[in-house]
Amino acid sequence: MNSQQNQLQAVLQALALPVTGQLRLYPNDACKVNRLIQEFDQFETMFVAEVADCLTEGQKAALSSLRMDLMRVCHDADHACTDVALRRSDVWRRVRLLARSALVAFNWPLALPPQFERALA
Repeated sequence: MNSQQNQLQAVLQALALPVTGQLRLYPNDACKVNRLIQEFDQFETMFVAEVADCLTEGQKAALSSLRMDLMRVCHDADHACTDVALRRSDVWRRVRLLARSALVAFNWPLALPPQFERALA
């Protein structure tokens, strides 16, 4: 597994976590929402650029749907950079489901991201 794949897998796993897990990922970060979105944006872009020709239509669709919903979060004033937004937003519920679907599309485990195991222990 290459570095971009590892990074995308980890951010998808973070996005797929239940809200309580997401809140514990970055205990010292005031804006968990922006952090999750930025990491997805960065790692998904690098991964797709590297393997675009190898992706199935299902994988492309899963990533595209997730990207669209995350962009909606960015542009919707109701989804401010708060823990409350992460907890209560219908869009964030959908993001979690789409992240799980993307993991399944890539046949990646629905597991705790390795680099976050200590943060959530």
